[in-house]
Amino acid sequence: MFALTLAVAPYVEAQAMDITALKGRWVLEAINGAEVPVDNGEIFFEITDQNILGFDGCNRFGGSISQPFVIRKTYRGCDPETVLLPLDLANPAPQLSRATLGDDKLVLPMPDGAGEAQFRRGQ
Repeated sequence: MFALTLAVAPYVEAQAMDITALKGRWVLEAINGAEVPVDNGEIFFEITDQNILGFDGCNRFGGSISQPFVIRKTYRGCDPETVLLPLDLANPAPQLSRATLGDDKLVLPMPDGAGEAQFRRGQ
């Protein structure tokens, strides 16, 4: 059993995304393969050092990634049909660490684990 644990441990560790690799602006393109409309503006998040800010499709948000539950957000009323950023803003680090990155594209698992969201690097 010990040998199995050693064999699996490097694989699991290699799968965790270093959040610092996500520095920059990420614009939501699709959720589960369905293109996201930009009717209300680009839905995005931006990471700088240990901070995150963005627009979730209805409200702006910002705060520290290293201090979960401290991210501030505006609270405008949203149309029920509004597509929202599929990121757990109460504690984004665990979800962001499960992202995959390649060729200025980011794939983020949905907060509930069912599906994924695709992002492109923005300016």
